[in-house]
Amino acid sequence: MQQTSTPALPETPASAPPFRRGVLVAATVAAALCVVAAGWRLSRAPAEAPTTAVASTRADGTPPGAARRLANAASAALKPLGSAIEVVVRRNDTLDAIFRRLSLSVEDLAAVRGLPGVRQSLDFLKPGDVINLTSLNGELTSLTRRVSDTATLTVKRDAAGAFAADIVRNAVEIRTTPLHGRISSSLFRSFNELGASDTVALQLAEVFRYDIDFAQQLQPGDTFSIVLEQVYRDGRFLKDGEILAAEFVNNGHAYRALRYTLPDGTHEYYTPDGRSLRKAFLLAPVQFSRISSGFGLRWHPILDRMGTHKGIDYAAPIGTPIRAAGDGRISFRGTQRGYGNVVMVSHPGGVETLYGHMSKFAQGLYVGRHVKQGEVIGFVGMTGMATGPHLHYEYRVGGVHRNPASIKTLPAEPIPAALRADFDAKARPLLAGLAPQAGPDAPARAAPVAAAAATPAAGQMNVTR
Repeated sequence: MQQTSTPALPETPASAPPFRRGVLVAATVAAALCVVAAGWRLSRAPAEAPTTAVASTRADGTPPGAARRLANAASAALKPLGSAIEVVVRRNDTLDAIFRRLSLSVEDLAAVRGLPGVRQSLDFLKPGDVINLTSLNGELTSLTRRVSDTATLTVKRDAAGAFAADIVRNAVEIRTTPLHGRISSSLFRSFNELGASDTVALQLAEVFRYDIDFAQQLQPGDTFSIVLEQVYRDGRFLKDGEILAAEFVNNGHAYRALRYTLPDGTHEYYTPDGRSLRKAFLLAPVQFSRISSGFGLRWHPILDRMGTHKGIDYAAPIGTPIRAAGDGRISFRGTQRGYGNVVMVSHPGGVETLYGHMSKFAQGLYVGRHVKQGEVIGFVGMTGMATGPHLHYEYRVGGVHRNPASIKTLPAEPIPAALRADFDAKARPLLAGLAPQAGPDAPARAAPVAAAAATPAAGQMNVTR
């Protein structure tokens, strides 16, 4: 059989002029483009067209199927480009910066932010937040962001190109967990050893802030029991919630508190017999601080002479929040000689408190403004005549200085008689949760100093404080 051979292209010597090599390269590229174009035309042919021409050997020598593959590649290149991405917010990130970084339309972002109620759910970003985005050819098609533990914002583009937003409520589960511990070195460490966060330790200090100074009075061997809310979503732990009940045994004295929601939605802590833990004034206006100078005679470290110290100094790091000791109105905010930056609050009954050496005042604080007990009014500093960062705190009655540590104030109103039955019913399971489980690792419970004089009624427990 006579064999036929395809004429070979003439070889181009390495020494050929650049012009000839360029012509050959251009011709080869042109031939390849022709093949792609032919394949693309073939892919655009009607479905009724016969397929025999594809199955047979092409006149240009292209193997069967190659043209179809080239056509598919060319068609895919013409399809719209879409993507889905999960964005983890970085430090100093803004939505505008995120959209520009991903080459998304900032006009779409403006349209989304213009939807009612969306801007406040989008603009506040913090590192670690997660935003899920989908896009098509650089245009936003959907956005999802969890705005709280119980709510997720979803934004979608409809067929007409308009955006619509919705808040989806995420179901969470609230579980109550009893915790029992003993103080070894610090309150925070004791809670951390139980797997609880520092916020729970701070909560406990807040619950008993009228009766226990956790910076001054905490003793190794003190014990505590709490019933704590914990928040779960889809079976996974999210965070610690509120303390529903607490007992703290400090130096042999037992203090108990139960959280109760009043009809107006506010929460208060009461003793098991219905007395309010809240009093007119805090025991200390700075949390977890130490007294560096008490009330009375002392040698002044700057004036270098003996004098009367008319307040209490609480040593604490610069920037530590200072809280109003009680409800009242701001009577002075400014600078006074040795006090440096100082705030004075007038309270009912002719009582006035003074807070000196502040590093700065709280925002929105002005003379005449009403402040609530526990509200932050400034921050610890060392302005004025101070050798180190501390709060100088004074308590005056009718203009006469009194020792703040000796002030005994009456508690707030007890549980109203109309709510007493409901309070007792809700107190019973909480009190049961405060009892530690028996076992070798359970901390011992110190008994109250004095027993109740009479057997309490059902759901009540009289604890001597």
